[in-house]
Amino acid sequence: MIRSRAYIILGILAMLLFTACGQQHQAKSLVKDFIKEHATEEFNISDFSDLDSTRVISDSLFQAMQQKAANDPLFKNVDFSDVKATSTLLYIRMRYQKDTLEMSKTFYFDKDLSAVIAFK
Repeated sequence: MIRSRAYIILGILAMLLFTACGQQHQAKSLVKDFIKEHATEEFNISDFSDLDSTRVISDSLFQAMQQKAANDPLFKNVDFSDVKATSTLLYIRMRYQKDTLEMSKTFYFDKDLSAVIAFK
């Protein structure tokens, strides 16, 4: 009886681990695709943070990030005008090297990880 419970708990923990790894990989892929489509110059991605969630971004802050993104010289043809923030946003931070400087950008996704919806 105790062994069967232990196996059930281990199985549930393994499923949660694989789900989290899948979301992390999907977020990285979305960022890389976004960069391929919108980057104005080449740069080397050095690292990604872990995927995390936030509920503290207000609509006005979200709109300000979108407007600032439209004028970011690192990316071209960025249009987030039809995207609205959801109650929970997922985000990942990308670290990259441009020339000899280490820099970072934070990319935000909807809770379904369907697309990049803002960055800063």
